[in-house]
Amino acid sequence: MKKIFLILLILQSGIYSAKAQETINLKQAVEAAIQNNTVVSNLKKSLEVQQLNTKGYKGNLLPNLSMNASMSRNNTYSGGTVTFQNGVPTIIPEQDSWINNFRVGLSSSVVLFNGFSNYEQIDLGKENETSVRININKQIIDISYNVTAAYFDLLKKEKIVKANQDNLADSQLQLDRIKEYMNVGKKTISDVYKQDVQVAQNELILQRSINEFDKSKVDLLYVMNTNMNRDILPSDDNLKTELSEDELKNVLNKNSNTEVLLSQALENRYDYKSYEQTIKINEVQLSIDKKNLFYPTISAFANYNVNASRVNDILDSRTFSFGLNLTYSLFSGFSLMNKMQTSEITIKQNQDNLSQLQQQIRSELKKSYLDLQTAYKQIEISNRNLVSAEQDKLLSEENYRVGLGTLLDVQTASTKLNALKIERINAYYDFMLAKKKLEYYTGDLTY
Repeated sequence: MKKIFLILLILQSGIYSAKAQETINLKQAVEAAIQNNTVVSNLKKSLEVQQLNTKGYKGNLLPNLSMNASMSRNNTYSGGTVTFQNGVPTIIPEQDSWINNFRVGLSSSVVLFNGFSNYEQIDLGKENETSVRININKQIIDISYNVTAAYFDLLKKEKIVKANQDNLADSQLQLDRIKEYMNVGKKTISDVYKQDVQVAQNELILQRSINEFDKSKVDLLYVMNTNMNRDILPSDDNLKTELSEDELKNVLNKNSNTEVLLSQALENRYDYKSYEQTIKINEVQLSIDKKNLFYPTISAFANYNVNASRVNDILDSRTFSFGLNLTYSLFSGFSLMNKMQTSEITIKQNQDNLSQLQQQIRSELKKSYLDLQTAYKQIEISNRNLVSAEQDKLLSEENYRVGLGTLLDVQTASTKLNALKIERINAYYDFMLAKKKLEYYTGDLTY
């Protein structure tokens, strides 16, 4: 018993000492992953840029105002000469003059009408903002599911470690019993050696499961994009990881109608919303392209200028002008027509992509439900097998004790029982993950 205690103490200190250092639940893991994700961070920055673009489109509705000023200094030089008028000579002296010119002006213009495409530019900016927000939410959902899968895998590996730990303790107890039997002459030293080998094999199995558990920690830290040297331990206090067969059956029945799930997915999934939003953006762009092609642009302008040769006299000469400009493109090398037709083709392409995505979603839902069914059936079978295996183990131990069975029967029964326990653990977490995957595919994955 002392040896068993030491083994368990070493295992507990080696595996679960992190519990005193840092425990993390699923919600904390998801929040950390979202906070640390660079894609989400970049998308949020892109949203800020798009909001500035929309602000710029709104500013285009207002008149612009600019000021200009100039100063020039001109030099005129002419050498002296003599001209004759009616035979009378006239002397023109040498000239060397400098003339200054100071000018200050204000100008303003505003688009009055261009088919209201300038207003639709604002709508386009807002639709682009919505598109970025959808992409942010989609990325958050993707991160949440990836963290969930890694977290469930960590929980599963932890359960497997505990199962192997119990199996090792049981095999060690069996070894101690055989030694006692040998001491009273009921068993031979051969059985002691055989059981010692079994204990060694179980120790190796346990060590391998511990290694898998540690690797699962690394996988979780990776999807969280955090420090790989953190020593974490999962906490399922807020996560219901044990369901009764009735509860498992209810989950299966709830997700049996894939057409209902498809309707939920088309309403909730952000990748589907993203395609719909892209089509909206293309439709607004098409409307703008049509207006630029068919409507003229009418703008108003106003200019005010003052100029003089001396700064003190600059207000003595003033000009003010205002008016309207009308611009209409008669021919632009088909560039405007091509742009409109390109927008039309883009809309059709995205509509085809949307239909294809709908088929993909239907396929994902059907396959996930099949995975859920398989996991449920595996749990159901494992539960029945476990009852039988536990009885087989007890019977083989009793038969061995009274001399009606062999040690190999005991070892075989113990190995089978542990394998079935691990099989049930795998099936149970496969079921839980399949349930989360269905929530992910229907867009209902929340925390």
